[in-house]
Amino acid sequence: MTHTALNILIADDDEGDRKHVIRALKEAGVSFKYTETASVEEALKECDKGAFDCAIVDYRMPGHDGLHGVGALHDRLPCMCIIMATGQGDEFIATEAMKLGASDYIAKKRINAETIAHIIESAMEKAALRNKVAEQREELENFALVLVHDLKAPTRSMLGFVRRIERCNARGEPEKVAEYCRLVFEAAQRMDALIDSLRLYTRTDNPVAFGSVEMLQVMKDTLSNLEESIGARGAHVTYGELPAVLGNAPQLTQLLQNLIANGMKYCEAEIPAIHVAAEPQDGNVWLFTVKDNGIGISEEFYDRAFDAFRRLPGSSNHEGTGLGLATCKKIVKRHGGVIRCASAQGQGTTFFFTLPGACVHQ
Repeated sequence: MTHTALNILIADDDEGDRKHVIRALKEAGVSFKYTETASVEEALKECDKGAFDCAIVDYRMPGHDGLHGVGALHDRLPCMCIIMATGQGDEFIATEAMKLGASDYIAKKRINAETIAHIIESAMEKAALRNKVAEQREELENFALVLVHDLKAPTRSMLGFVRRIERCNARGEPEKVAEYCRLVFEAAQRMDALIDSLRLYTRTDNPVAFGSVEMLQVMKDTLSNLEESIGARGAHVTYGELPAVLGNAPQLTQLLQNLIANGMKYCEAEIPAIHVAAEPQDGNVWLFTVKDNGIGISEEFYDRAFDAFRRLPGSSNHEGTGLGLATCKKIVKRHGGVIRCASAQGQGTTFFFTLPGACVHQ
């Protein structure tokens, strides 16, 4: 069982049964905090206030049965682990509960110190696996959409230009042939860039070695990789003192490269300005900031900005796959950190991410 205190929702109209669950959890030595509710409606209202790790839901409650409660709670908090508790050991009920989103099922007479910790741990493992499968399924579906939509666009362009080349060649118009050849080449470049983005996004899941990494060197490597883009855009990229962290150098280079390239791409100012800095936090953690003067992000889209294949309003005039920030999120998460942004529409964006400091003793 995790050492972090679990946030548990107990939904049961019988106060005695709720107290029995709480007592069993305490006797089992489970680290937890809890919220008691006596109806499905109360439970849903609590879910609106904040997330729970686990819900223990009675099968029979006033107004609705627990099956309705399981379905409603799962719709409200899809990642929450749900355990159905009932006085009836009915396998049909258990099966229906699982279909509606429950992770496990237990008869009330079996709830005690010995079983409660095991049932919660087992249910949370099942819920985590189910959530991971759901995330992977969604990513595969989105991946397929990108392949169908985004790869088809440059393909159609190239086919159209090739047909024009054939006609112009037959009419003896070499200048137009040269122009259409250039457009074919540019369409092929866009397709190649998209394929590279997809490859880099999927590669961030592969196992990598972690060690002490000098972020100053990562910064220099990033600027070297982006030298042509920075020069073409006339961008001004600066940085402060950067520490050593525990991580993987190629992925951290990819992280900074994506954030800096993002700052240049979504900037309508004459000179894109990007600054990278870091400051220490408690617990041997470093907080990095990448600040740009780009078009900005509305607050309502802060979280969605890191979703894979997501293009935000206002970005339609800028080429992109919607994978850059999603890749950043994957890399930071793999390093045990978190990433977020703060911005205002038209006033630039600051990206914040944390990385563990390099160990003193390697």
